[in-house]
Formats: sequence, C-alpha cells, structure tokens
Amino acid sequence: MTSALKAPLLAVAFMLLAAMTLSGCAPEASEPKPTPSSEQTSTSAPASPPPASESPTGSPEQPETPPAFTESELVQICIDVTTSAYDSDVVFDPAGARIEQRAVSPEWLVLVPAQTNGYDGESVCTIGGSPADPDIEMSSGSIQPLPEEQIQRLIRGENEGGD
Repeated sequence: MTSALKAPLLAVAFMLLAAMTLSGCAPEASEPKPTPSSEQTSTSAPASPPPASESPTGSPEQPETPPAFTESELVQICIDVTTSAYDSDVVFDPAGARIEQRAVSPEWLVLVPAQTNGYDGESVCTIGGSPADPDIEMSSGSIQPLPEEQIQRLIRGENEGGD
C-alpha cells in the first residue's frame, strides 16, 4: 500500500477506534469471527490459530492474538474507504452486504450494495489486519455489481489489478 493511501486509512481507523471507545462499545475479544456466506465455493479457508496456553514452567507468554473483526466492522470499514468513490447522494445497504473469507491475505472480501444516481452499485474491499489496525489492500466503488465469476476470482486471490 502506498504511503499516500496509508495516512487517510490510518485516520479513518483512528476515528473508528475513538468513536467505539467513546461510545463504550469497544469490541471484546470474545466476539465471533465473521463466517463466510453459504455461497462461498473455496474449501481451503485458513484455519484460525488455537488459543495460546500458559506454560507452567514460566516461559515467556505468547502475544495475545488481536480481536477478530465483526461483520459490522468489516462492512463499515468498506463503506468508509469507498464513500468518496461515489457522488454525495450514495446510499449504502449494510444489511445486504456479502462477506467472504478469502484463501489469501487480506483475509476478507467485503461487498456492500450501494445506490447512487439511480444506479445499483457496489463497494468492494479486501480487508485484513485487525479492527484497531485494518489492512485494506483493495477498495473500489462501482455503479455495477461485480459478476459472480469475478467475485470467485477475488476470493481465490486472482486478478486483483495486477498482471
């Protein structure tokens, strides 16, 4: 990710974290990880690491794994980074969002339906990292939803704007 993109993304992440902290709704580590939708065709989803156990011999503790994203956090991150791709009259449909676990990093593909200027569009993001420090590799807004074939390629990590 270029440094020109990191500054605005870090600002958005900081504002989200500050808003959650001020509202007293900070995510807890016990919140469930989003599950891929039933339409996912990939069977090689990465497994989550087992919880670290404390060693009775006094060896150094393993660092705590960062809390997992909730579905609403993934959707809001995608909306926040793609809003500027649309005219000011864009209306997002968070309830209609589709979240897919990818076979590559970043781990999540997020598709959020949007309407703008009479078109049914879609925001598309690939998100990894943690809620406190999200890693957004791809984000785009379109006035046309992606075809299912392209969505499946993104899940597999193919054709993401490279060669």
